[in-house]
Formats: sequence, C-alpha cells, structure tokens
Amino acid sequence: MSSYDLLCQRVQKIINQPKAQSEQCAEIQRQQDDCPTDWARMLEDLGTIENVDMMPLDDDSEHVRVRWNPVAAM
Repeated sequence: MSSYDLLCQRVQKIINQPKAQSEQCAEIQRQQDDCPTDWARMLEDLGTIENVDMMPLDDDSEHVRVRWNPVAAM
C-alpha cells in the first residue's frame, strides 16, 4: 500500500467517526511522517468532491477543518 493510500485511510477513519458524521465536520492534521506531496494531493482530491468545504486552521494548511453536506449532494 502506498503512503498516499495509508494517508487516505487515516483521514477516512477520522471522517467516519460517529461524532464527525453527526456533526458533518472533522478536523484533519498532517502528521510528521506524512509526505507533504501526499498531503497536498489528498487536500486537492477532497476539494474536488461536491458539497465538501475545507477551511485551513493554520497558515500552512497542515490542520484543516472539513465540512460536508450530504443532503445537498442528493
């Protein structure tokens, strides 16, 4: 499994947590061992999903709040 796939799995687990699902919001943060290129790619990929908004919580976009609206996606 690639480092990008592992990163996506970690973020998916965060997003799929019951609290995140009920709030339709999750905070994700780049870890020291995450490849910066993988992180940028993952954020770019998330940004292409309809009804998903991302808000950087720091200057480097290494800590990001992700919000989604499943009702609007239907």
